[in-house]
Amino acid sequence: MISRSPVTVQVAEHLVTVPYRTAGAWLTALADSRPSLALMRVADETGRAWLLGQLATGHLALDEAAQGSYAALTAVGGRPWWETYRLLTLGAEPSVLGHLLLAGVDPWARSAGEWCAAVYTLITRNAKEEDVFKVDSQLAVPPAGFEDSWDEGDDFDAMVEAARNMPGMA
Repeated sequence: MISRSPVTVQVAEHLVTVPYRTAGAWLTALADSRPSLALMRVADETGRAWLLGQLATGHLALDEAAQGSYAALTAVGGRPWWETYRLLTLGAEPSVLGHLLLAGVDPWARSAGEWCAAVYTLITRNAKEEDVFKVDSQLAVPPAGFEDSWDEGDDFDAMVEAARNMPGMA
């Protein structure tokens, strides 16, 4: 996703807006907190005040606020939140960041989706097909407790059959 439009996510029954933020702003928010708390760092002033007020008074469970953070990460990255999170933070690792900066990719000039695409391209460039498959597999596996988000109702036998029919699979 390369959109620079604001993102609106629902937290409990309230809509919270995240104005366009660069990948650098997302990286800063994620460096200062867990992905579950990112929304409190990137939401607009009104949304941030509502979130903090609701949490402080006990009217909002931390799990509900976390779901808003995950929804925002999904929206700005154009992929499941854990993939966006992994690609964003992988891009901040010195060796990856150095390659991106030498290539002229500035996290303060790119959207989170653009940053994720650049990181993915860097780590899969010149890779063999099976290595790209490994990267994709590692990205796609959700963190513990989020397996239901990953399984979108696909039949296990159908997934196994599809994997067997992939090029290079015997």
